Amino acid sequence: MLRLDVGTLGFTAAMTSMAAGLVFAGYGLARYRDRRWGAFSASAFCYGIGLLLLIHMGALSPAVSVLGGNLLLSVAAVALHACCLQLAERPVRPVAYLAFVLLYMAGETYFLFGEDSIGGRIVLASLMRVPLFLHAALTVHRRRWAEPGRLGLTLLQAVLGGWAVILLVRGLAVAGGDPIHEFVAIKGFLAFYYILAGLAYVVILIALMLVDSERLTGLLGQEVSRQAEALETQIARQLEAQAELRRSEADLRAILDNMPDIFYRTDNEGRLLMISRSVETLLGYPVDEVLGHDAAFYHGAPDSRTNLIAALEAGGGSVLDYELRMRHKDGRVVWASTSSRFYYDADGRRAGTEGVVRLIEERKRIEIYIRENQALIQAMLDASSDAIMLFRPDGTLLAVNEVMAERFGHRSAAELTGSCLWDMFPPEVAKAREITVGRVVETGEAIHYLDRRGELYLDNSIYPVPGPDGVPDKVAVYSRDITAQTLAEAKVKTYLAELERSNAELEQFAYVASHDLREPLRMISSYLSLLERRFGSRLEGDGLEFLAFARDGAKRMDKLVLDLLEFSRIERKGAPIVAMEIDPALRQALRHLELTIAESGTEVTIPHDGDAPWVMGDPDQIIRLFQNLVGNAVKYRALDRAPRISVTWRREGAEWEFTVADNGIGIESQYFERIFRIFQRLHTAERYEGTGIGLAICKKIVERHGGRIWVDSVPGEGTSFRFTLPAAG
Repeated sequence: MLRLDVGTLGFTAAMTSMAAGLVFAGYGLARYRDRRWGAFSASAFCYGIGLLLLIHMGALSPAVSVLGGNLLLSVAAVALHACCLQLAERPVRPVAYLAFVLLYMAGETYFLFGEDSIGGRIVLASLMRVPLFLHAALTVHRRRWAEPGRLGLTLLQAVLGGWAVILLVRGLAVAGGDPIHEFVAIKGFLAFYYILAGLAYVVILIALMLVDSERLTGLLGQEVSRQAEALETQIARQLEAQAELRRSEADLRAILDNMPDIFYRTDNEGRLLMISRSVETLLGYPVDEVLGHDAAFYHGAPDSRTNLIAALEAGGGSVLDYELRMRHKDGRVVWASTSSRFYYDADGRRAGTEGVVRLIEERKRIEIYIRENQALIQAMLDASSDAIMLFRPDGTLLAVNEVMAERFGHRSAAELTGSCLWDMFPPEVAKAREITVGRVVETGEAIHYLDRRGELYLDNSIYPVPGPDGVPDKVAVYSRDITAQTLAEAKVKTYLAELERSNAELEQFAYVASHDLREPLRMISSYLSLLERRFGSRLEGDGLEFLAFARDGAKRMDKLVLDLLEFSRIERKGAPIVAMEIDPALRQALRHLELTIAESGTEVTIPHDGDAPWVMGDPDQIIRLFQNLVGNAVKYRALDRAPRISVTWRREGAEWEFTVADNGIGIESQYFERIFRIFQRLHTAERYEGTGIGLAICKKIVERHGGRIWVDSVPGEGTSFRFTLPAAG
């Protein structure tokens, strides 16, 4: 039977545990202060110190040694259990651990101060720790299922389970034996317990190191797998990117080969690194011939590239629509436009120039054409005596001629172009003009108005100017200085008023004079007749002739007075102008002349189509008009041929034109205007009787109706009198 000293075994176990605790602590520090290793270290130290207190009770009072030692043993058990929970990634419950420690200490206190039984304390210390160790072993076992193949977890589970079994056997063995009152030699199994207790933390240390090593190996394996997968993914992406790059290069080449403009790229020395095939069609240079060569060969001027680089530098590294001259392979110099920029290498250094070149020959021709047209339009505007301007609805002036510029007080039209029209007027005037212009743009209808500025009279017209979509987006203004015209019109109105007053007075005078003249004429005629009856038998020769002359003069004088009365009554005594048919008036006039026509053997023809015109007229005056014209035609007939007179008409817009034509003696052209004046005769009264008022009456009648009258004639062949009357309806 093995017999060992309890103190020796306990001291050995304590030292072994604390040595393991030092290793735990050092390993934990090496593992970047891993708290799990710190907890295992605390458990080992508490266990070792607790054993030392229990086996050296002589150094301290029994109560302090027993209570302190057993408190540390309980704390060591709790710390070991907590470490296992952390290792298995399970939650730690401090309240449960505190209850366990308090319950353990209560039992120790009872056995120390109650029965003071060493055996009872051993049983309590053993059996109280069994559930903790068994639960810790079970927790580690469950973790093994989550991490299969873990040797460290298996070893830790075996240590915890074995320790729990030994504690259970120890507690039961002590509980079934004789009471122990002091430390004595322990036989067999109890000695084995202390030996195992001393090695437990060493085995736990080994198990934890295995667990850490296995976990590290697993993490390394996972990291290697992850890195391998990442590498595979990266390689796949690189391969895909390379394929995409090849596709992009192919697409880019297809775009470059088919683009209508020239794409180019040069290095800093100006050598062509890339150029699209459109250079062949636009400038005639094969791509293979120009790649790698200085691009200066197709610049139209020696300093063209230098100027482009300067423009790029001034523009912050890029230019847009920069115009330059380029040289075609056939020697022609053509206009081109480029949008170019500097490009840079990976280090941010300028590597060269790239961009797009477009030929703009057609655009330049259009620009020249537009400039020439603008110059022509400006010249035409400046040649106009009217003030003309073109502007946007917001007032921005687009074109102004010199007359308008002078009116605004500027030396030239160029000074006004681009300025705001509304700034040239007082605010209230500018607002009113802006509203007027807005109405023109909105309605699309022109506005005409008269304007007065000081002593100037202006005739203004505002026209909307449609844009490409047909909607007005500009406004044109034509302003004519009508000061002289207005002043002249005012004078004319004054003269006309004075003339109308004078004519009215003359008509009144003619009427009164004619009326008053007839009374003495009738007296003269009466006395001449009386003289002829009483003394005619006494008169002979010259006396009778003189009497006849006097009687004829009185008769002609009476006819003249009657014609004057009729002439004055045309305006004053005329009937209202109404819609009337011409045919009845014409036939009535012919009936008045029936005897004269018959005696002269004149043939008169009028239309018989039954569609005689209707006009606006005074029926009595229209009858008098036809009567005078037909009577004149009969009077001035040619003696060598049968007289013929024709009356015709035709529609001319809103008027009817009438013609009274004859085959009489005709009229010289220099008398065409004179014959319509009052008292104007082309022949003596002895040859053709008349007063010289008939055609003047015709003209006055026609003018009263708003028409015109004129004559066409060929001497010796005939005369045609034509006049117009307004159509009815």
